[in-house]
Amino acid sequence: MVRGLLFNGLSGFFIEKMTTLLWRRQRSLLRGGLIRLCLLLAVLFVCIARPTNAEMREFTLSVTEGEIDLKGVRVPVWMYNGVFPGPEIRVKQGDTVRVKLKNLSGAKHGMFFHGVKVDSRTALQEQEPVDPDFEYVYEFKAEPVGTHLYHCSYNMAEHLSKGMFGAFIVEGKDEKKYDKEFVYIISDWSSRAASGKTSHESGHPASMKDNDITTINNKVIAGDEPLLMEVRNGETVRVRIANLGLLPHKLRFPQGLVATVTHEDGYLISNPRIHDALTIYPGKSHDLAIVAVKGKWPLYHSIDMPRPAFGAEGATNVSHDGHKDGHKRDTKTKEIKTKQVVEDVAIVLEVKG
Repeated sequence: MVRGLLFNGLSGFFIEKMTTLLWRRQRSLLRGGLIRLCLLLAVLFVCIARPTNAEMREFTLSVTEGEIDLKGVRVPVWMYNGVFPGPEIRVKQGDTVRVKLKNLSGAKHGMFFHGVKVDSRTALQEQEPVDPDFEYVYEFKAEPVGTHLYHCSYNMAEHLSKGMFGAFIVEGKDEKKYDKEFVYIISDWSSRAASGKTSHESGHPASMKDNDITTINNKVIAGDEPLLMEVRNGETVRVRIANLGLLPHKLRFPQGLVATVTHEDGYLISNPRIHDALTIYPGKSHDLAIVAVKGKWPLYHSIDMPRPAFGAEGATNVSHDGHKDGHKRDTKTKEIKTKQVVEDVAIVLEVKG
């Protein structure tokens, strides 16, 4: 009887231990399987979310003081890498972009990636100025696809009016390919501010009306030396054009040239439109698609200022007596004096057979 009890006790103890060990083994296997499944899903997510051809792209922008000649008007500027505008940055969607800003000038500067979707850390960094003789590194993923810009973020109006900007292009792997592509940045300048004939510095709102020089890239637009786009008959042409000046600039296309606006501020327009003219407001960018047809096609530039509101400069008072109810009243209305629009040939599309 004692042996029976001892046997039963040992059997129960053995069964209990085996059950516990098996349960622990099952839990360990289950935990290991879940970990492996999570790791596999994470790898799959990274592979799907990040393009397989994404890479690290590094750029260095060194800020220095300089001077440019705008058809006899000497203008003090700040330059990126000694050129105006700054060098084009061109990357692919999903690339990791690392931009080092080296401030070799005597003034504070910053960086702003206009239209680029940066993370919150980089957005905070964009607000901090970089002191003279210091450098800073900005790192982010290249998103979204489109025509974007970079420029100084410190004392922005003045620093943009002194040449601190450049193009930032993000290419998409699935976007339409063109045979030729041209990138243009419009700006405007005050000859009075450059020569010290005004109490306001470049970029001050009060000096906007004094801006009498227009540049596209580094070329003054005066009608005598337009920019030239040389292409072959039948080629597809993409024109990326942005305005970082203070004034609204208008491009008028010649009759017979089909120019379709495909993108605005880097984003694809759902219903692309054919235009005979396009006004580009400050801070905006547009992409144009053109199918080249043999000939020379001039693109005309003008300043497209809005009509002045009542009470604004250019409006005059005109008095009228009488009213339909028989009482005399001095009712004052406004007559708007419209300035004559001055057009200059800014760009010529030369299509050879």
